[in-house]
Amino acid sequence: MIIKQKFKTALALGFVFFLILATNMVDNNHFKIVKESLATVYADRIVVKDYLYKIARQIQLKKTTLFQEDLAKIKRINQVTNDSIQTLINKYTVTKLTDDEAEIFNTLQHHLIELRVLEKSLNEQSELSKDSTLFENINLQYSIIMFDLDALSEIQVKESERQIVYSTRAIKNSNTISRIEIIVLIVIGVMIQLVIFYKPR
Repeated sequence: MIIKQKFKTALALGFVFFLILATNMVDNNHFKIVKESLATVYADRIVVKDYLYKIARQIQLKKTTLFQEDLAKIKRINQVTNDSIQTLINKYTVTKLTDDEAEIFNTLQHHLIELRVLEKSLNEQSELSKDSTLFENINLQYSIIMFDLDALSEIQVKESERQIVYSTRAIKNSNTISRIEIIVLIVIGVMIQLVIFYKPR
């Protein structure tokens, strides 16, 4: 009977060990999900939101300068802002993009190329009239690019929210498993006590 009790106790303890090991692995997986989600929210959403804001600032500077009379200043500002925008675009390129985001981002790059073509034509002008077709086309291109930036900014908000929901669900699942684990351990502990102290007649 003593050997039988020891075997039952060892079996129960072994079961507890594997239960703890399994739940620990599940918890580690949940924490990994949360960690990756938080990293994604920061690196691929918050930082990208900052890139978009800075690009929008550069476009706004271009637009403000366009309405000034100094053509030389317009050309100089365009060159500086184009370099800054391209640097931000390069940084944006290496982030993780969703399918919809990649499509809009490609459209944005195409519209920026079109803007540079228009600005190249501007560089060949000796003067710029606000009633000219070139002026209107450049001004319209600014609006198109701002529309792309707004669409990308909206995606950042939605994706951030989705990642937070994903992380919250992982934490909730981990908490539920932990509660179940505690209950099971209590039950097993009681059973082990009964096995150890039970004395058959």
